[in-house]
Amino acid sequence: MAPEPRAGLLHGPVGRHVPTLIDLFLRVQPHPQIHTARRGKAVIREDDFADHAMLLLEGWVAFSKMLPDGESQIIDILLPGDFALIGAANAPLAAFSVETLSDARFINIGPGQVNGPEPEMARLRELMAAEIVRMQSRTSELLLRVGKGSAANRIAYALLEFFVRLEAVGMTSGTRFAFPMTQHKLGEFTGMSNVHVNRTLRRFEREGIVAYPAPPEIDLCDIDALCALAGLDLASFRNEIIARRAP
Repeated sequence: MAPEPRAGLLHGPVGRHVPTLIDLFLRVQPHPQIHTARRGKAVIREDDFADHAMLLLEGWVAFSKMLPDGESQIIDILLPGDFALIGAANAPLAAFSVETLSDARFINIGPGQVNGPEPEMARLRELMAAEIVRMQSRTSELLLRVGKGSAANRIAYALLEFFVRLEAVGMTSGTRFAFPMTQHKLGEFTGMSNVHVNRTLRRFEREGIVAYPAPPEIDLCDIDALCALAGLDLASFRNEIIARRAP
């Protein structure tokens, strides 16, 4: 994991525009250290020392927990523009492991970097708090489905969550988007075996619900069918995890 100069922000942009949180952070901290990590890199392991937050510029990053027998559960996935606490000054141990699902670029925000009485600092802290609430909303939805949902319900929910979040930052083309998750990782996210994930996705493909136009892309061909399977109203779901973003 190597730091990258700020000039790196000028290529590989996040969506159509720089999300509000990134834009504001770069105004208050105009020369951040940007880190890069290749796909499959364990950036932080559970219980490592960590007193910082992560602001993801590019790529997909998974947060996971592991049982003693090696079984893992992904509890959340960061997408470009997302922010999450990894640890804090008064709780400096990572509660989960952090692994890149694709090549990634990110900023680690350390203690003190967002402190201060200035209005922009206060606004930045408000946006960070809102991102924490949105992460809680996502993990609550996931926990509900892992605990109570069928295989189709879990996979449909996961695909819709990724689509809605990527759509908000301009990283979809119609109903298509880059999807760097393997079936194994999708299984860790939805609490399912590889076989079960494969069987469910093949069913979706046979029924014309999803397609794979060009790896690693996925096309959600029938959004209405996915919403029915996930038990979601898409407009309400967007409002819950996206539309609360401040203008």
